[in-house]
This record gives sequence, structure tokens and C-alpha cells, in this order.
Amino acid sequence: MLKFDWNMLWTLINLIVFFLLMKFFLFNPIKKVLNKRKELIDKQFKDAEEAQRQAEDIKTQYQNQLDGVEEEKKQILATARTTAKNEYNKIIDKAHDDADKIKSDAKKASDFENEKTRRAVKEEIAALAMETAEKVVGKSASAQLDSKLYDEFLEESSD
Repeated sequence: MLKFDWNMLWTLINLIVFFLLMKFFLFNPIKKVLNKRKELIDKQFKDAEEAQRQAEDIKTQYQNQLDGVEEEKKQILATARTTAKNEYNKIIDKAHDDADKIKSDAKKASDFENEKTRRAVKEEIAALAMETAEKVVGKSASAQLDSKLYDEFLEESSD
């Protein structure tokens, strides 16, 4: 059977004391370091999750801004097209108005020249008629008679 030996007892006591010393001086400090390390890692994970969430928020904001910029671009282009079309129409209308004015002025000038030419022709015809009448009558009548004949001739020829 088993014999009880003092060596065994002292070995057992030494083991218990060694275990308590190891626990107090080695295991507890290592456990504290591991707990601190775990807390640090947990904090880093939380910070990383927060940074990722913020990055996603910023990405969403930028995406919304890009969508807004695209819509604003479309509005600016539509406004520019409308403005350009209005300017084009104004220029075309002004050109038509200017062309109509030029045509009107040209017609007035043409009518004036025609009337001036008609008067000149009438005066020349009247002068020729007077010369012919003088040659037929043989002498010049009075200035009143010449003027009266001239006016009658002009009235008849204008009709």
C-alpha cells in the first residue's frame, strides 16, 4: 500500500505554494495584460465600425450630390437651349423686320423715282406740246394762256 512519506508532503506543499506564487505573480498579470489587449482590440473594432459607417454616410452624401449635380446639369442645359432658341427667334424676327423695312424703303424710293420720272416726262411732253402749239399757231400766246394750256394738258395726261 501507500506509505506516507514526508517528502511527498513537502513536495505537495511546495507545489501548492509554487502554484499560488505563479498565480499571483504570473497568471494574474498575464490575465490583466490579455484583458487590456482584448479591450484595445474591441475598441479598435468599434472604431473601425464607426469609421466604416461614417464612410458609408459620406459616400451616400456624395452620391446624392452627384445626383443633384446631374439634375442641375440637365436643368442648365434645358435653360441654355431655351435661351438660345429665344435668341435665335429674336434674331430671325429682327432680320425679317429689317428685310421688310428695306423692302418698304426700296418700294418707297422706287415709287418716288417713278413719280419723279413721270413728272419729268409730263413736263417734257408739255414743253413739246407747247412748242408744237406755237409752231402751229405761229406765235407765242401770253404767259397766262401758256400756263393755262400747260395745266390743262397735265390734267388730261395724268388721267
